[in-house]
Amino acid sequence: MTAITGSCVCQAVKFSVEDQFLYAGYCHCSLCRKASGAAGTAIGGIQADKFRVLSGQAQIKRFVRSAESVTCFCTNCGSTLFGEKPASGLIHVRYGALDSSPSLRPQAHMHVASKPDWYEITDTLPQFSEFPPM
Repeated sequence: MTAITGSCVCQAVKFSVEDQFLYAGYCHCSLCRKASGAAGTAIGGIQADKFRVLSGQAQIKRFVRSAESVTCFCTNCGSTLFGEKPASGLIHVRYGALDSSPSLRPQAHMHVASKPDWYEITDTLPQFSEFPPM
């Protein structure tokens, strides 16, 4: 299976993920907006056993956003890299942290109820008020 590498801005943290994402989309929830400083972020969901940190484990800070979500970022440069989803055993990889494109392109916009008023979605992807049904 093809693996894709990813890293933070300063290159202190490097990771690898198998190109077997289960789903992908643009998240517009208020927490992703604040973490990214943008209208949302592109994420891909994958089983935790298909993801591994290659270097910089000591540089990763975990911030518990909720019982369902732990944000992982580089303590040196602040890059948000991935989110751990403890209840499901999944990882949400930030597509922007990847070094090359995954096969699975974003399939939908989620949490559009939290989308900022100043951002207009102009593509034809499906939009979901919260997280899409699995």
